[in-house]
Amino acid sequence: MEMTNTRILQGLVAEGMKMRYGDKPGKAATLRWLWEIKQIIDHGFVDYYLRVFWLFHQYAYSNKIGYWACGATPSSIICYALGLTEVDPLYYGLHSVRFVNDKRPKFQFDIESSRYNEFKEGSVKYLEVKASPAISANIQASLYENITPMNYLSRRKERSVPRNLDDEIAEYALTFPGKDSLFNEYNLRKDGKEWAQTGIAPLDEILTPTYGLLVYQEQMLDILRLFFNYSALERNNIRLAIHRGETKQIAAYKAKHYEKPHILSANEYEVVWDVLVSNPKAFLKAHAVSWVLSRYYFNKEY
Repeated sequence: MEMTNTRILQGLVAEGMKMRYGDKPGKAATLRWLWEIKQIIDHGFVDYYLRVFWLFHQYAYSNKIGYWACGATPSSIICYALGLTEVDPLYYGLHSVRFVNDKRPKFQFDIESSRYNEFKEGSVKYLEVKASPAISANIQASLYENITPMNYLSRRKERSVPRNLDDEIAEYALTFPGKDSLFNEYNLRKDGKEWAQTGIAPLDEILTPTYGLLVYQEQMLDILRLFFNYSALERNNIRLAIHRGETKQIAAYKAKHYEKPHILSANEYEVVWDVLVSNPKAFLKAHAVSWVLSRYYFNKEY
């Protein structure tokens, strides 16, 4: 019997999970890929994922063209299982919902500069045969030539020396325009400036790696997951509303929360909420991790 595309994707992911996590992936990894595959199937994205997989695995990999996933792509454990990213989302505390949700995912890849045009031309020919015009357009929009870091990233190196990989990831996330005050505060705290914890242990655990500052979108999702009774898709929508400054929508989400059972006092929830909205333009950790790791990976491989 001919296999459906859904079964093909499920089989590829199951094999990839074994390669990444062993013959018996743990509970967290298993639950995560099952949640992701359900979202992909329910929202009709199976063909889209397969086309991206075959384009990169069959064409780029077989032709030894270097590529690296960026943006939210490393958030997905299925992308990790398929070999589309080398970033383990479980290890780095990334959230599936930043990539796998009810909207068509936006794959993003840096392509080896010296072979970018070759890959672009080859991918167009491949997609003309294998994909619908809509899928082809979406995939082509996700390809980027590997470019030199912008000036403000170079300036960052003059202002601070990271102590470890976590520092380097956080400082990359804080070097973009509009982040100067947070960048400076992060480094002051890293170098010994005292900072007060909130006294709410689970919240402080989320913030301690970044010295009490909300740096990442993933920290926002961690807060929403721990303290508020929302689904994964709702959590991502709340994060997006905060990012966009949609005050009415944010107020509605907050009011809705107070209709549900509480685990903290009203004052404690105000503290949590204030932290949640303290950095509306929090950076995507998935991209920061991917960008920093790519510098080590490609220096070693090439």
